[in-house]
Order: sequence, then structure tokens, then C-alpha cells
Amino acid sequence: MYEHVTITKLLADELVEVQCSTAACNGCKGAAFCNTKDRTFKAWNKDKIQLQNGDTIALYLHPARTIGATLITLITPLLLFPLCYYLAKALGLGEGLSFLSALGGIGVGFLGVWLFFKNRQRRYMPIVTAQQAND
Repeated sequence: MYEHVTITKLLADELVEVQCSTAACNGCKGAAFCNTKDRTFKAWNKDKIQLQNGDTIALYLHPARTIGATLITLITPLLLFPLCYYLAKALGLGEGLSFLSALGGIGVGFLGVWLFFKNRQRRYMPIVTAQQAND
């Protein structure tokens, strides 16, 4: 899937900070669930294209990786909730402590997801594919 964005800042190490245009958000099917509205995010300038602040560029978001990242982010903490709950019950903890253990499992799940994406940052990052002429 391709998205047109504007560069807001050039970062070191082949990274750029970009922001979606309002028009792009209006046409996007995931606009209701987007967490980057009115915010910037990083993209990888894999091919080292010469870019400047304010350039409008095309990003490629690999559909399978985008869906996979979403599933990993949501499912991992949710799976740890019942797992930690039943593990705590099996260890003989009461209902309240089992519930707190389950909530802790969600926290551990989000921490694990954060570490996973921190170590594989570029694999799941949008890639700069083309530079558009500024109008």
C-alpha cells in the first residue's frame, strides 16, 4: 500500500520524520483507527534518495507486515491475560491475585511487543519509495 506524506525533518541514519496530509487521511480506510493523526512518524529512506524538509514523497507500507504488526501488538497482550490468570490459579493464588497477575501479563505483553519492535524497527517501518515534485 502506498501513501503520500510530507517530510517534516531529516533524521540521522537514513531515517526521515514524515506527516500524512489531511487529504490522505480523508481517503484512508483506516483513518478511524489511525494513531498518527496530526502527528509525525518515522520512515526509512532505504535507497538513500536525496530529500529535503517539505518534500512530498511516497511511502510503501507492506500490507502483510502492517497487518502482522497490528496483530502482534494486539494479540500478544490479550493472550497473556488468560495465560497468566490460569497460571496464577494453578499456583493456588486467590481470585484477586490471579486477576492482578493477569493484568500484569498484559503489561508484560506490551513490554514484550515494544522490545520486539524496537529490535526490528526497520523491518516494520514504512519505506520511502519515490520523491514527488513540490507544487
